[in-house]
Amino acid sequence: MISLENDTRLNLIAVATPLFATKGFAGVSIRELTVAAQINVSAISYYFNGKEGLYQAVLKEQLAPIPEALQLAKDRESLSPTGRLTFYAEQVAGIHARRPFLARFIQSEIINPTEYGGPIIESHLAQAFHFMNTALQEGVATGEFRPDLDSTYATISLAGILNFYFMTRPLIQKLLPLTKHTNSESQYTAHAFRVYLQGIKNCPPAEITGESNKYT
Repeated sequence: MISLENDTRLNLIAVATPLFATKGFAGVSIRELTVAAQINVSAISYYFNGKEGLYQAVLKEQLAPIPEALQLAKDRESLSPTGRLTFYAEQVAGIHARRPFLARFIQSEIINPTEYGGPIIESHLAQAFHFMNTALQEGVATGEFRPDLDSTYATISLAGILNFYFMTRPLIQKLLPLTKHTNSESQYTAHAFRVYLQGIKNCPPAEITGESNKYT
């Protein structure tokens, strides 16, 4: 019985994810969800206390890898600030590759936050921003990054570099002749992060070595 209930919950989340991502919370009806999932109307109320609860469950499932990636990065205490940021950047690329709808949810809730999804997105982004800002501040304090680096602006810049491409990928692919690769997410992130590092490192670009070698 427990397995059946869990399967039903997971099926509802799987069916609801692309619908909410493409149409938004308000654009998806309960009937549409139940027809797509082939269940009766009462199931959404039973498992999620309504459409709002299902939407929140979808967001939490989409965002779950972010705190996991942050914890993995934090646990690598032996890495320098550059090393931790590099590791996190790699994780972000993988997350977007595994969850192609995540960028849409983030963009939607940033531009038009809902009562149900806004706080969830904000909480997860706050954790990511805090991690990046802390690593940048440490890098400045240890002399690894430029002494005139503003960690707040640098955090915003890095967040944009790691996520903007995935939010606008359909348009970018129309405007720019991007080469298609099976691991385009990690390749974009590697190149973009290399450009970013050359701006914040406290040395000429040619001297960027060590943990960032893979980005040169």
